[in-house]
Amino acid sequence: MYIQSLQEVFGPEATFREGQNEAIKRLLHKKRVLVVQKTGWGKSLVYFLTTKILRDKGEGVTLIISPLLALTRNQIDSTRKYGLVADCINSQINKTLPEKKEVIERCNHGECDVLFVTPEQLQNDNFKDLLSQLRVGLFVVDEAHCISDWGHDFRPDYRRIHQLLKILPKNIAVLATTATANERVIEDVTKQLGDCEVIRGDLQRESLYLHNLYLPNAEQKYAWIAKNINRLQGSGIIYATTIRECERLAIWLRQNAIDARAYHGRINEEDKIELENQLTNNQIKVLVSTIALGMGYDKEDISFVIHYYTPKSVVEHYQQIGRAGRGIDQAVCVLLYGGEDENRINKHFIYDSFPKQVQIDQVLNYLSQNDEVKIATLEQVMNIKSKTLKQILKLLLIDGFVGKNGSSYFRTLKHYYSQQKYYDSIINLKVQEYNELLEFQRTKDCQMAYLTKALDDPNTRPCMKCSTCLGEAWDLTDDYVSHDEINRVAKFFAENYIIIEPRKKSMMTNKNLNFIYEEGLALSFYHEQLGQEARRCKYEMNQFSDLVVSASADKLRRFIRDKGLKISEMIIIPIPSNRRPELVPQFAKRLANRLQCNYVNNLAKKPNEPEQKSLQNNSFQEQSIRKHLYIKDRVNLDNQNILLVDDFVDSKWTFTVAAELLGEMYNDITITPFALSDTSGSD
Repeated sequence: MYIQSLQEVFGPEATFREGQNEAIKRLLHKKRVLVVQKTGWGKSLVYFLTTKILRDKGEGVTLIISPLLALTRNQIDSTRKYGLVADCINSQINKTLPEKKEVIERCNHGECDVLFVTPEQLQNDNFKDLLSQLRVGLFVVDEAHCISDWGHDFRPDYRRIHQLLKILPKNIAVLATTATANERVIEDVTKQLGDCEVIRGDLQRESLYLHNLYLPNAEQKYAWIAKNINRLQGSGIIYATTIRECERLAIWLRQNAIDARAYHGRINEEDKIELENQLTNNQIKVLVSTIALGMGYDKEDISFVIHYYTPKSVVEHYQQIGRAGRGIDQAVCVLLYGGEDENRINKHFIYDSFPKQVQIDQVLNYLSQNDEVKIATLEQVMNIKSKTLKQILKLLLIDGFVGKNGSSYFRTLKHYYSQQKYYDSIINLKVQEYNELLEFQRTKDCQMAYLTKALDDPNTRPCMKCSTCLGEAWDLTDDYVSHDEINRVAKFFAENYIIIEPRKKSMMTNKNLNFIYEEGLALSFYHEQLGQEARRCKYEMNQFSDLVVSASADKLRRFIRDKGLKISEMIIIPIPSNRRPELVPQFAKRLANRLQCNYVNNLAKKPNEPEQKSLQNNSFQEQSIRKHLYIKDRVNLDNQNILLVDDFVDSKWTFTVAAELLGEMYNDITITPFALSDTSGSD
């Protein structure tokens, strides 16, 4: 019925995939439709072709709620082949209300056919008023699983879509699309969007060749990637957890003559666009990315996706491998898993995914007893992580339990009912899904069938292409990693500096610190062999091994030399601990002997200090260190270069306050921190 419109865009031979024509027909009849189809099926074709037909009839613009800027940029490019003009409103481009108003006016004057909006924009009542003035023909919620608390990538701002639907015209078509919705999520999405007709297809991805491989530490993973990346044709994506891991892995690949770049949330938008274009045009071999390059990025010939980390669910894994093999017959997707630290981090994120009821009650009680309050004030009086505090305020704001005036929050009159049982049920489900992912890693059955079954696909069947289906016939990767290859990585880790960046402002006063330490050094990341060795030494042996001392001395010699200083002129000062009073001082003393430099133990802590990890935000961490850390002996350290030594570094407040204490007492000193392992992982 709509084949002519399709062929105008894609040529006379073009045909619809199963379900596309049906979805377009229902939308043109002003229905509400939820499309659950595999990645690469062509969900965007449905809403762009529908838009083209509606605009030809003189109807309003298509309003699309889209979760990621990378996805929005990608789709704006896609609209051009349909002869459509697209624009977007997000925090990066149009920051003021007049700028947003100008975009809305262009849409209403027929200068724009498609308007992309990020869900975070919906928190502004003035902007919602603007949207109510927009002449809309089709309303689209892309990546609709984000609406659902049960979805793997729940975004609280998506909850506002239900409110937006109330102010949009009643007679417009509504389309929600996703590739990663099981029955529970489908039920939740249809409930929130209203009476939706569901079009559900086969989730099997015929072009994907899946492979799971156990490699217990970073050294083996790096070695495997360097060995195999050029065996994989074309260009692709490696997913890593943290920004620093993306950066370091990209450096390692470049040192192995592989054109790799890091992609993450701290890169500015212009550079992100350039990286996306380079990958799209096959000008680079691989992007090493956080989930910032996840949902919806559409490049037809991505030929491989490698997971350096373990995803938190099979649904998340399916979403990310869905970037590959959209327009080619073969794409390899490898999950490298292993190591205790991966499980620790993932479970931490899962249990942290929703706030605790006691934390919500704290916020509500404080707001009830005080007039308008800023986040900075709440952080100073509540031992709650900044991220969790923002999440609590967002959830309470969306549901109307608090209001917002500028940057200040206040309690409304709406009665609050405890949500803890509900949140607990979601967390329990996420734990089950993570355990399901751990089983997936070790499955002896078809990997693709395992994934589609987890998504409640009734068409689940063996793919006959994954490494478990093929068994010994699998030859797309070479999984043997030799000692020499591992040693090359260990050498790279030893020579590659993990920098401890200095903090520059007090969280208590928001003023610049009086004394700021130099860039410091961490020997390892926690999940590497040396990081795990340090963990065992601390928690199981209560002393650090000769291996740790030797590796620390070797790396420090190079680092201090590269800073233009002499190691023999450094003075080592250990960070004290009440729980293990001899652990770090004994290590620091042995390190000083190995480096042949002076050792001074003149820092101490007052008793009854709470554990640093029990303090949830920067303000509480800084307050505690300032309250308990002091200089016990007044020795002459004027005009000296000091090396502050600790075992693990996370928040950096201990180093920060220790440096400030010493810097205020002594003249013309430099202070460089050193830690055995960087355990932050929260970037």
